[in-house]
Amino acid sequence: MQIKKIILYSNNPDDEPRVINFNTGALNIITGESKSGKSALVGIIDYCLGSKKCKIYDGVIRTKTHFFAILITFGDEDVFISRLNPDVKNKGTIDEIFVKRSYVEKELPSIEEFTPNFNTSLLKSFLSEKLKINENIHIPISLSREPLEANFRHARIFSFQPQYVIAQPNQLFYNQDDSYVKMAIKDTLPYFLGAINADSLQVEAEISKKKRLLNQLIREKREEEKLKEDGVSKAYSLIEEAKEIGLLDKNKKPNSVKEAYEILESVKDWEHKPIDLKGDDSGLKKLIEERLLVKHKLGKIEDDINAVKHYMKTASKYSNEIRQQEIRLESIGFFNNEVVKDPNICPLCDNHLIVSNPTIENINSNLLEIRNDLKNTTQESPRVQSYLNNLDNDQIKLQNQLEIAERGITALYNQKDKARTLRDLNIRRGRVIGRVSLFLENINLDETNSQLEVKVKTLKHEIEILLGKVDKESNEDKLNSILNRINIQMTEWSNLIDVEYQGNPIRFDIKNLDLIVDTEDKPISLSTGIGSGANWVAYHLLLLMALHKSFITKDRPVPRFLFIDQPTQVYYPPEINPNIIEIDSEGSSDDKAVKAMFDFMHKVAKELSPNFQIIVMDHALLNTPEFEESIVEIWRDGKKLIPQKWIDNIV
Repeated sequence: MQIKKIILYSNNPDDEPRVINFNTGALNIITGESKSGKSALVGIIDYCLGSKKCKIYDGVIRTKTHFFAILITFGDEDVFISRLNPDVKNKGTIDEIFVKRSYVEKELPSIEEFTPNFNTSLLKSFLSEKLKINENIHIPISLSREPLEANFRHARIFSFQPQYVIAQPNQLFYNQDDSYVKMAIKDTLPYFLGAINADSLQVEAEISKKKRLLNQLIREKREEEKLKEDGVSKAYSLIEEAKEIGLLDKNKKPNSVKEAYEILESVKDWEHKPIDLKGDDSGLKKLIEERLLVKHKLGKIEDDINAVKHYMKTASKYSNEIRQQEIRLESIGFFNNEVVKDPNICPLCDNHLIVSNPTIENINSNLLEIRNDLKNTTQESPRVQSYLNNLDNDQIKLQNQLEIAERGITALYNQKDKARTLRDLNIRRGRVIGRVSLFLENINLDETNSQLEVKVKTLKHEIEILLGKVDKESNEDKLNSILNRINIQMTEWSNLIDVEYQGNPIRFDIKNLDLIVDTEDKPISLSTGIGSGANWVAYHLLLLMALHKSFITKDRPVPRFLFIDQPTQVYYPPEINPNIIEIDSEGSSDDKAVKAMFDFMHKVAKELSPNFQIIVMDHALLNTPEFEESIVEIWRDGKKLIPQKWIDNIV
């Protein structure tokens, strides 16, 4: 699998697609000024190859591009892949992908053709199949994590060296800073190197499956044995519980474990006799309604009694006041008991008055009125008292009726409580019978244990047979042999580039994903003991080139390209040298080191051609024939990844 083209489609349909062509089986160099879009190419290719996230840098590239696309070749088939810029839909990523197989180079497909027919999962499966990644699975020795199957997403890790990776001493591979990816690299790299064949992986998968089943059976066997050990005390406990709720006679005592189980069998078969617990809810309802009616009547009578008492109190007060007025008039002694009705007679001397006195007439009238009121009040009082007595009697009767109703209600509630208690007892009995049944089912372990023992022995025997088919030592020896050849190759190539400890044995520590240089004094680790960015870049190149040579030699299912971004950054930092650096091969030591680096990459590409493609993005420009023949594009004087016309257009 190699890259033929990178294509960008503009948001403006009138703009021509931006196409970058690459040569397969060769070194390809894009040299350009800083901030021209070189570093975005890694993200574009990874996105088009189905990455979950879109790691294309924000800015003019994502602002002006509608679709990102690549044309890849597998030798026997060219495949066109396009994926919508997620910014078009204001999303972080887009899962849908357009794939056109058996692509024949002519006119590029138009945006109108980009009807999604794949998603990232399908694309991963398709690319895995095209690379001929066989069914495989890595089984962790300790079974501490899920088995992992190598696929295209793991294979492509060895094809990218972004700017932020190639100059790192403690990160050899793409996305290695992710702990999950780091573990996946360790798990899958032996397969990609060819140290483990597909047949062996299938056998290991079967071993893992049987080991998991064996562990499950062993746990079940231990649980059954523990249950049997606890069975005796549990049986006696259940018998006592059954006695407590009337399932067994309280004098029932087992004389042996066997008898205890027989007693529990009788409990399990206990016949439940339902008790009619239906209460007379109609009687209760009638009493409650009666109580409500009596309370209503009592309330009305209490109101009447209060009203009568208030009337009597008021009448008594009024009568007292009238009596006081009469007494005051009588106490003067001016009047006899009989009221003098003639206003012409003097009430003092009984003589005839020449002129009648109106005051006397008024006094007589008032006195007469007072006496009439007293008479009426006196006559009314017995009748009011009689009415009050009747009300009191009615109140007593109603209070008696209320008490009777309350007692009836309480009695019915007590009856319902007893019924509820009986229901609770039946529920408790049902629960105990259920526990007894479950206990008796589980305690019969003789046959169960025997069956489990047979299954455990059978599985152990099957695992031993399968282990005999997988020679772990052979696989380990095979991996060490492959790594030794990679180490030898790195050591030989170290003489071709500018690197510290040149010529000393180099070895790849696959367990820790680190490089070790064995000097005469001591082993030195790249991650902790080797300084200088130039060394870090050089050792990255040595390892990746040696790995790819091994992949190609053994025809392993790994993409046949390597993207390298800004390898000269350690010599000419872009922030200090933003423009293209024209390098004289006979210039400074840095210039000579850069020339040696590109000569090395050119040599490896030639050696492994047509099976290996190297694509380099940098801002160095060498005046050597090898460099010049490898140039794909030069981005300067306004030429960049995104054409200026796209930027000038307002969409």
